[in-house]
Amino acid sequence: MTDEWASSNPGRVPPPPGPEGVPHEVFHEVYRRSRALWVTGRPQPAVLTAIERGWFHEGPLFDAGCGTGENAIAIAQAHPTLEILAMDAVPEAVEAATAAGREAGVEGRIRFGVADLRIEGPAAEYACVLDAGVLHVFSDADRPGYLRVVHDALRPGGAAIFIVFSTEEIRPGGPRRMGREEVLSAIDAAGLRVDSIEESRYETLGHEGGARSWLVRAFRSPIPPDAAEDSRRSPSD
Repeated sequence: MTDEWASSNPGRVPPPPGPEGVPHEVFHEVYRRSRALWVTGRPQPAVLTAIERGWFHEGPLFDAGCGTGENAIAIAQAHPTLEILAMDAVPEAVEAATAAGREAGVEGRIRFGVADLRIEGPAAEYACVLDAGVLHVFSDADRPGYLRVVHDALRPGGAAIFIVFSTEEIRPGGPRRMGREEVLSAIDAAGLRVDSIEESRYETLGHEGGARSWLVRAFRSPIPPDAAEDSRRSPSD
């Protein structure tokens, strides 16, 4: 959103950003000044679905862009032996996540940290990377670097789970939207093989019933032979 748009449209919800993405500094300002619309106090329903499907049964897990930690905490509670690293670019978000983990009694199994995931991330040792609403915030320029971090964090055969705002979500507010083919192309270009993609919902405080989104599961080669058993839709459908 530009300053010109804001000054000429006072009180209106801005349109979703385009190829420029959401400016990095916006997240710092939002966490400092107000409650972010994506902070619902609950794990994302799509994350709960992934838990039920057993997508997080093997660790360690890297939660990329963990925000205030609700998703990482839910996974830790569902899998008491899983080791989790959760990182976000905003120190205030990580502080809140650390406090929430302590209150939930899982602080010993989740390591929270601050990192600019456009340019840095952990080494390739993770069985799974969770992106619960991060890919869709990046500009066209920053997206490849972020996906490289996701790819490089996975060990061979590791899975990446993405929840991404869909172009089918036409209500105002929120991050940029991504069409199905755009999602598939971006993930494929990062060297990850999409195993399943399906319609889902991303819960926010500004989209009643949840924003229309994609739930995607992709693997770093080689793909485990049993991965197809968990698929809900093939990219070729």
